[in-house]
Amino acid sequence: MKRLTWIVWPLSLALAVIVTWFASLYVFERPRLGPQVQQRSLASQVLAESRDYLVHLPEGYETQPGKHYPVVYVLDGSSQDLHTAASAALMARIGVVPELIVVGIPNVGGPGRQRDYTPPGMRQDTDPDDLREGGGDVFLDFIERELVPAVDGEFRTTGHRTLAGNSRGGLLVVHALVSRPRLFGAFHAHSPALWRDDSAMVARLEDFLKANPTLESTLFLSLGEHENNKMKAAYQAAVQALERSAPVGLRWRAHQTAGAHHGNNAERATPLALQFSHAP
Repeated sequence: MKRLTWIVWPLSLALAVIVTWFASLYVFERPRLGPQVQQRSLASQVLAESRDYLVHLPEGYETQPGKHYPVVYVLDGSSQDLHTAASAALMARIGVVPELIVVGIPNVGGPGRQRDYTPPGMRQDTDPDDLREGGGDVFLDFIERELVPAVDGEFRTTGHRTLAGNSRGGLLVVHALVSRPRLFGAFHAHSPALWRDDSAMVARLEDFLKANPTLESTLFLSLGEHENNKMKAAYQAAVQALERSAPVGLRWRAHQTAGAHHGNNAERATPLALQFSHAP
């Protein structure tokens, strides 16, 4: 009986540790929608579907009714917007950036993400039998014609907008700069999938820069140190295009995040992007 006790006790302890660990992950890592997070839905006529969005209000929003705030629109909402809002709140608290409204735009599943975040003229999939073209311009129409007016109409905004995206979302951010440079004042492209379609977006970017010498905007690019080679090659080609052709009025920065990989680069680079584009 004593031997059985000595076997059961360590097993019970190990089980308790495992349960406690998973419980802590649930408590501390699950998405949390507190009182300063407003969930909204739009019946989009542009996309012909219902689209949810999350509005993270700054800490002083309720206590300063006369104040207006810049807005950061974050693709891959319900994941990327959480760390963005947390970084924005902390940085505002210590005075590094002004208080910001963060709007997360969730996807409508994997196929919907491919459709929305792939620029026109580029294939949604690498499968040679899949010739569907990206619907990135339609998605940007949704943001411009429906989402931005809805946010500006309900919340106190300044009119300064930033678009932030990761991976394929970063590809769309670069396309947004090229196709609608005045829709946003700043663009954050983290780990952008610029390699797609033989780096077609890199060529589009340089052509745009050369054709718009009076452009005034802000662009922040980031890439993890441990991203794959095709990501690195296309990213470096974009940096070289910026070095050759960026107009004087374009504030830009390319940052390699030490120790980061594709899965965590955006979270680690976001504070630097916010500081670069919003520091007083």
